[in-house]
Amino acid sequence: MHHANHFYGHAHIMARYVGLEHPPRIWGYLQHGWNMHDGFAVGTVFTPQYPKLVWSEACARRGWAAGLRNYMVVAAPWLYLLELERQKEWLATAPPRTGTIVYPFHGWEGQQVLGSHTEYIEEVKEAEGDVPITVCLHWNEFDNPKVRRQYEDAGVRVVTHGQRGYLWQDTDVAFLYRQLHEMRQHKRVVSNRMSSAILYAASAGVEVGIYGDPMALESDHAVLGGVGKPRRIWPEMHQFSVPMDYAAQVANRELGADELLSPAEVIDAFGWAPEIAAPGTPPPAPPLDEEPSALARRRRRQHRAESHRAPGAGEPSDIAISIDATVDEEDQAVDEAEGQGADPAARAASRTDRSTEQPRAADPAPTAPPSDAAQDPALDPALQEQD
Repeated sequence: MHHANHFYGHAHIMARYVGLEHPPRIWGYLQHGWNMHDGFAVGTVFTPQYPKLVWSEACARRGWAAGLRNYMVVAAPWLYLLELERQKEWLATAPPRTGTIVYPFHGWEGQQVLGSHTEYIEEVKEAEGDVPITVCLHWNEFDNPKVRRQYEDAGVRVVTHGQRGYLWQDTDVAFLYRQLHEMRQHKRVVSNRMSSAILYAASAGVEVGIYGDPMALESDHAVLGGVGKPRRIWPEMHQFSVPMDYAAQVANRELGADELLSPAEVIDAFGWAPEIAAPGTPPPAPPLDEEPSALARRRRRQHRAESHRAPGAGEPSDIAISIDATVDEEDQAVDEAEGQGADPAARAASRTDRSTEQPRAADPAPTAPPSDAAQDPALDPALQEQD
């Protein structure tokens, strides 16, 4: 089925939950990130009769309000990871934590964030005070040296949880495991927008906060509600420190904590019965410390230019700008060092590939994202009472 089912290692977490090392084909469309619309990327084309496997009833209701049908609520893969890693037991004996991990609002290959990262991190440093600060960048920004260095120059620790994946290649199956590991090391998780990371942290028993310049997303889709819609529905979530009970309540509703399936139910919902007759013992978790090879980094840079296209799509739109495809000195040095064993022709071809990469076009001036909140059927009072 759809390659987005594997994003962030979601399919692999679900496979591990039922006792499989590798995920079979999921017969449906699995939601891969939180949003205020129907649970899927704008423009996703669905094959009739296959279910939309979403995280929560709240998401399903928003999809129904938008005219879509055939939803099945299965809960977020993150919640299954918390079960596998026994997060409740860990919290009961957890040592004191310190510091803050920051998840700046991120873009993707087809839409970049507009705003000053330097001003944002300075605002965070002033608000958080004298505590260790880690900034976790989405791979889209982490692989852009210009963006990454704005945070590094601020004197904070900068990490990424890994690669999302594209067309079943370079899927970092340890992505969410690294995220959980980092959240277990920090006292607070903050962002400049409501996001999957904030919901994940709140569901894992970590203090959260949402503040600072929310930045803008170029060519934002009005149907997603922009910055304003989450603020109107959950104003209490948008403050320096959100009461933990309230944050957990919102997170559990949006992630589907009450809809968690048993292993046998997952096998049935995902169409895995031909692959596994009954649930088994979960295999070990993937290692957290694997580094991408030079080949993987080069392939990842190619994905940055291509993965905003749907499989089989033609040339990208003129307004779809991929991020800086250049390589910083450190990555280039590693690439060349690892290539010493290759033959001269291969090294020459690699240098030629790098020399033909195109620089990124200049960003337009930041503009506020539009919002269609006044016309959004999901804001119907009856639905708001349930949401």
